[in-house]
Amino acid sequence: MLDTTRQSVPATTAPPHRHDDFMAPSAHLPVSELMLHLARDWPAERITLGELIHAFGTRGYGVLVILFAIPNLIPIYIPGWSPIFGIPLFIVCMQMALGLPEPRLPEVLTRRSLKKTDLLMIVEKSMPWLKRIERHVRPRPSLLTGAIGARLIGFYGAWLAFLVTIPLPLTNGPTSLACAIMAFGLMEEDTRLILAGAVVGVGASVLALSIIGGFGWILAQGLGVIF
Repeated sequence: MLDTTRQSVPATTAPPHRHDDFMAPSAHLPVSELMLHLARDWPAERITLGELIHAFGTRGYGVLVILFAIPNLIPIYIPGWSPIFGIPLFIVCMQMALGLPEPRLPEVLTRRSLKKTDLLMIVEKSMPWLKRIERHVRPRPSLLTGAIGARLIGFYGAWLAFLVTIPLPLTNGPTSLACAIMAFGLMEEDTRLILAGAVVGVGASVLALSIIGGFGWILAQGLGVIF
């Protein structure tokens, strides 16, 4: 789905489309509607990851975390799918943890592109999850919704994103959900939602580590039989 063809748009400059004008009318929409607007109405047939960053502007960190998390919320397992979105998710979370003012992916990633139809499919399939989360969003500011909280969430999200990149069943869905919930909470200054995402992340980590450990044990047993 992601094309490995390098696009001609430099990573450090704005793409040829006027993204500010395109996204301005929907800047204050809920995240689910914002993503749906982007996927439906983007003016080109393909969209690069660099263009996505420019399009979301000041909401970049939260929206990108959600965007890279939602493909793993689709209830199907596609081999090799997890690292494609898990690696950018890890990079974005680490940059948030380090306190960078806006996300900047490496050029090799910003030039990769996605078909608009594929992006629309991903957003539509994940819409039930996004709507469920949004129903519980309320402004509940605290230390966790500020700059310090964002960095803490970034470090925790990077750990969860690392687990997402491991291409095993059930290691990516719950961890991605935890990242998405915390990103929603951070964007909407909802402390309770951030804490809920953190709790989901603990359970997801235990599940993922159990699966990884079980797979490692089976692999070790198999190698023992062979040798």
